[in-house]
Amino acid sequence: MNPKETKFAPRIPKPRKEEAEFGPGKIDIIMCKNCDSVYYKKSWHHRLEDHKQFSEDKRIKFILCPACQMIKDKKYEGVVTLENLPQEKREEILNLVKNVGKRGFKNDPMDRIIEIKKPGEQIEIFTTENKLAVIIGKQIKRAFKGKLEIKWSHQESTVRVKVTF
Repeated sequence: MNPKETKFAPRIPKPRKEEAEFGPGKIDIIMCKNCDSVYYKKSWHHRLEDHKQFSEDKRIKFILCPACQMIKDKKYEGVVTLENLPQEKREEILNLVKNVGKRGFKNDPMDRIIEIKKPGEQIEIFTTENKLAVIIGKQIKRAFKGKLEIKWSHQESTVRVKVTF
């Protein structure tokens, strides 16, 4: 029996959220040695200066943040595939993708576009977060009237988004 459960009060599983993905909150401050993102108050932030309760007695630990680790390990949670792109709209679509990626990163340092591949006539966009891939697909559909298809994986948290023109 788990030490936190008794025969009268079984341990209730917590809902899936950031804690399930990154572990419970840490006491010290963690800083990414690659991108300078900072982990405190149970989430990742852009700057340490935003941490109002920062004091000299806090220890700082340097590691790779989850997004940088995913990039290093060549892993992704979202892939957006664009097919049959109109040639005259190609650059405009790529600019929209980059802008949505920048906006996502501004809101959360873990939301990143990992890579944009352009094999042949299609474009593939790989993201660190599955929700960012869905947002990119929806924004392209809204702006350029493509046909959107979203497929979630049942075994892992990966999403495949396809926009066809």
